Amino acid sequence: MTRLQPVRGARKRALWLEEALAVEPDAENVEPFSGKLVTDICIVGGGYTGLWTALKIKEHDPSVDVTLIEADICGSGASGRNGGFASTWWLKLPTLIEKYGEEEGQRLARKCGDAIEAISRLCNEHGIDADVRTEGILVTATAPGQVGRWREAVEMVRARGYDVFTEMTPEEIARQSGSPVHLAGILDRNGARIQPALLARGMRRVALAKGVRIFEHSPATEILRGRPPVVRTPLGAIVADKVVLATNAWMCSLPEIRRAVLPMSSDMIATAPIPERLQEIGWTSGRPVGDSHMM
Repeated sequence: MTRLQPVRGARKRALWLEEALAVEPDAENVEPFSGKLVTDICIVGGGYTGLWTALKIKEHDPSVDVTLIEADICGSGASGRNGGFASTWWLKLPTLIEKYGEEEGQRLARKCGDAIEAISRLCNEHGIDADVRTEGILVTATAPGQVGRWREAVEMVRARGYDVFTEMTPEEIARQSGSPVHLAGILDRNGARIQPALLARGMRRVALAKGVRIFEHSPATEILRGRPPVVRTPLGAIVADKVVLATNAWMCSLPEIRRAVLPMSSDMIATAPIPERLQEIGWTSGRPVGDSHMM
């Protein structure tokens, strides 16, 4: 038996989620799960991981009965709060190969790039207006010690036949970013930018259309292990053949996972819209820039 700590609703929604919910006036007014339900697969967590899992299951076999429960609303966690950088793992290739071997390291890097393409296809096929911009991501150096830190990875990627990166001069970066502080950089052409909450809410809509049952404001408070397992919520219980845990940081409630979870801070700051200023400095592509600074 595993007891889970319920997630409390956010007092204030992230800017990106507020924008997404502006076109869903009744999104917060959903009834929680109650009663008893028998399903093939119960997914706990309504972020990218849970929603994507539900979509892939339905794609593989539409007859599978899938139920997803979420403590708050879909996209309220990290999936709706992040900065929208859809980055590949090609710059991590040296570490991936060191940890997992040559074949598996390359496979993981390829699959990460494939996932970005799959997100773009999903949005195009289902009319998800997540402001996807597939113009790559700039990775730059803004201090002398950062210059060339990507060189090993770039050479390793190219040596294996992958054409992913374009090296950029400071002048080129300045023209694209509107800032003269960059000393060097590379363009990861497979990267993208996304409005994160619009993607999460769009995935929710597609999942519902494909027959996935989604219950929000329905935290999993307890999981009874057995054959079959039972997921309890404050007002009911779900009996499932399989349970998928897709709650990211909140999985630290599980003893088996607690020691493998480390807290990391990623802080987002937004200005008021300044289209005239962006036009003035030349940053009009919407291409994200990672300047290697730590806050």
